Amino acid sequence: ALAGYEAFCRRAVHAPPQHPLWVRSWMMATGADMIVVALRRDGRALVQMVLEVVTSGPCRIARFPGGKHANGNFVAAAHGATALTAAERRALAAAIRNARPDIDLVRLERQNPHHDGTPNVLAGMATMRSPNVSLAVDLDGGFAAVLSRSGGKRKRKKFKTQLRKFEEAGGHRLYEAETPEEAERLINEFFVMKAARLRERGIPNVFGPPEVQAFFRRLFCEAVEQQPAPFVLHGVEVAGEIRAVNGLSVTGHSFVCEFGGIREDASGSSPGFFLDYTNIEQACETGRKLYDLSVGDED
Repeated sequence: ALAGYEAFCRRAVHAPPQHPLWVRSWMMATGADMIVVALRRDGRALVQMVLEVVTSGPCRIARFPGGKHANGNFVAAAHGATALTAAERRALAAAIRNARPDIDLVRLERQNPHHDGTPNVLAGMATMRSPNVSLAVDLDGGFAAVLSRSGGKRKRKKFKTQLRKFEEAGGHRLYEAETPEEAERLINEFFVMKAARLRERGIPNVFGPPEVQAFFRRLFCEAVEQQPAPFVLHGVEVAGEIRAVNGLSVTGHSFVCEFGGIREDASGSSPGFFLDYTNIEQACETGRKLYDLSVGDED
């Protein structure tokens, strides 16, 4: 089923959490119970949707693979696909019910209304708008225009200050993981940094479970073997120590910052700001339309 899904995705529109590498990595790391639902229209493959079945209290729920780690969901749909008709929605539900009568609820959360100009084919099934804000930086006009709209003079000055502090501390290196070894180093450093920061604030660590760490490790280490890489890790190293890591999903029209982690020191530098600044600059230089911060607030 996954092989068929991967073949369909090569010619379909889908969001990063519906990427075949994401789906397969989650299944391999967690042993998730998954199903693939396919819908045809006039004999043509229209939609393929992967769901994982989880237990919540007395209920079995089918959801997008990855749970709350999956943000900005958009099911794999053929180019030019239009919204499902009422009959197609009923057929989709019936197919799931017939294959898996043990499923009590299909819960499809955190969906984007469109992806790179393509409307969400499941839009007619929505019962409510997402209560979770999803913020993105509009990159129209390029990096200079982005800065001019959001305190550019102050941010350029702060960026130059970071450079000076890094050099005073022993020099820095800004890089993207290009080998499995580099990816593993960055993701492991992220897990350590994030755990410490969340612990300081008394916030539960959603990146803590071993299966979640195994998922992200597999996702990013295998992504470097694909060209172009659909998932990338960027890091800032100061005097040989990793000080900030961003995990990004890359689409044709956007960079999606899935997560970020920083390690602060007594110098008062802001490695997280530095990394975000350079990521947005790169997104502009590569012609992306959005730098998407995904679900949640970020100044």
